[in-house]
Formats: sequence, structure tokens, C-alpha cells
Amino acid sequence: MKARDVMTRHVVSVGPNETILEAGELMLRHHVSGLPVVDANERLIGIVTERDFLRPIGPRADDRRPRWFEVIAARPVISESTELRCKRKVAEVMTPNPVTVDDNAPIDEVVRMMETHRIKRLPVTRESRIVGIISRENLMRALVRSIHKTKAWAKQEEIDRGRLAELEREAWLHRTRT
Repeated sequence: MKARDVMTRHVVSVGPNETILEAGELMLRHHVSGLPVVDANERLIGIVTERDFLRPIGPRADDRRPRWFEVIAARPVISESTELRCKRKVAEVMTPNPVTVDDNAPIDEVVRMMETHRIKRLPVTRESRIVGIISRENLMRALVRSIHKTKAWAKQEEIDRGRLAELEREAWLHRTRT
């Protein structure tokens, strides 16, 4: 099985100059937790995820969560700084040069890459252009589908063995009668 066999082909993406608010709305509308970021030529340049929205902002490690987070945490009033943060561009918060996989990659390589890099989604590319995306949900679907196919194959094999045994018995009976 290859990456192209399990990937989602319809990929919702976002441009680097869109605001993080627009990206967040797009994620919610399409029920996804991350978006590939593509340039004007549809080439993959980054990825923006829910984690990027929740990550502390600023050069110091002790910086707090983004102020807009306080809106959902406790404060019903949107401050001026929260509005400014919502206008930030995707390019400012995205992860540039994300880990990708070729659409022809074997599925075990896909799983290994996701585990190694501890990522939940893996853009699938062909010649630097995004052609799909693989999430953990895609892998789960492929696993369940494979289990069902294996069960069906095993059941059919059992039926075939029974038929073969019946044919051999009939042949033996036929030989003993002649």
C-alpha cells in the first residue's frame, strides 16, 4: 500500500498572507486541525495547526499564552492587542518547510515518519506540489479496511479448502467404485 492509497485528495489549504483568524475559521468549517500553507504557485511552504494558535508568542521562553487565548479562558472583552493578534498573518505562526512524503511512498514509511517527527498529519507531495494529506484518521481507516479484507480473505480461504476437501473425497469415492 502506498501513500496515495490512503491520503485525502481534497486538501484544504491556506495562503501565507491570510490572517490566523481566517485560517482558524477555515479549519473549523472543514473540521480539520491543520492546514498546508501554499504559495501563489500552489507549492507547499509550511503548515499551520491548532498548536500554532495556542503556542506562546514572543522571543522569551517564559512568555504567556497569546492574549486572545484569554478570551476563551476567562475574559469576555476583546482587547486591542487581541484584535491585532487575530490580524497576524499565517506566515508568522506557521511551521515552515514541513515534513512531507512522496505520493509513491510505502505506507510503513509514512507511519515511521509520523512517529519519528511526532506529527498528526503529513502532506503528500509530487514535485513540491501538494496532492494529498495523510492524517492519523486516514491510517486508522486503512487499518480497519485491511482487517476486514483479511477477515474476508481468510473466510474465503476456509470455504475454498472445504470445497477442495469435498472434491478430493468425491474423487476418492469415485475411484473406489470403479
